[in-house]
Amino acid sequence: MRIYIFREKKDNTIQKNCMTPEELRKHRLKLGLSIKEMSELLSTPYRTYQDWEHGRRRIPGICQEAVLCFLHCRGAVKKRFKRKKKKGGKHMGKERVLFKTEEPKSARDTAAFLRLLADKLEAGTISLKGGGQEVTLDIPANITLEIKVEEETKKAKIKKSLEIEIEWYPGDGDDQGGVTIA
Repeated sequence: MRIYIFREKKDNTIQKNCMTPEELRKHRLKLGLSIKEMSELLSTPYRTYQDWEHGRRRIPGICQEAVLCFLHCRGAVKKRFKRKKKKGGKHMGKERVLFKTEEPKSARDTAAFLRLLADKLEAGTISLKGGGQEVTLDIPANITLEIKVEEETKKAKIKKSLEIEIEWYPGDGDDQGGVTIA
């Protein structure tokens, strides 16, 4: 599917621009941005941008032009999102890592670890040991669960990640909420 955008140039000739959903995706990956970041950059709702990439909606000419401009100033776009990722919000507190490990595991071993972690989470206490480190956490009855799926392109390779983050403020009351797995 090709979408054609016609615009009049200064010399009164007509120039035809077109961008396919595949080209839009290729340009986004060239910029090193996720769908969410690209939709933010274009000031467009996430779902709308996703529909453009999947060919369910026409890509507006102004957005096609903006994407081409972003490609010309690629470095500035990348810097903007690196800075945003590092800084986070305006009022960041001090962060101290209490425990960290990263190791390759099979999907089966990872699933077994997550099952054990889920049991400990439900029991209210998690103890983690490894690499000379040890930390014990008392988990309250209600917590905040954040799930994020990302796709990152580096040197023509695509890396996907699923991040599960569990947060709470010690001493806070019981906030009610719910997450379901579809």
